Amino acid sequence: MYTDVGLYYTPAAILRGEEFDGIAACQRVEQWLIKNHGYQALYAVTELNEQDFWRMFDGRLYAECRRKYKAVGTFMSVYYKSKKGSKTEKEVQEEEQKLVDTVLTTS
Repeated sequence: MYTDVGLYYTPAAILRGEEFDGIAACQRVEQWLIKNHGYQALYAVTELNEQDFWRMFDGRLYAECRRKYKAVGTFMSVYYKSKKGSKTEKEVQEEEQKLVDTVLTTS
């Protein structure tokens, strides 16, 4: 069974005029999800680094399919599609190839 929970509204700290670190709050939720075998839906932006992202989502089959169907270098990895920030196309391709190589050698 899956439940999709959304958190909306203004944090109480903001309503009280206090500072609120939304990035840190998101990171805490993401770490909680990893520890509790949950996941963040990929329509949301992630604050996870790539290693933690692949702890949340088992990337073995994903990497195998991307390699088999020659998606590396053609289609951007789901991690880079949901990660805040930007990298050059070359950096994305290099990182994706490292992931594919790592996942396939450990499976």
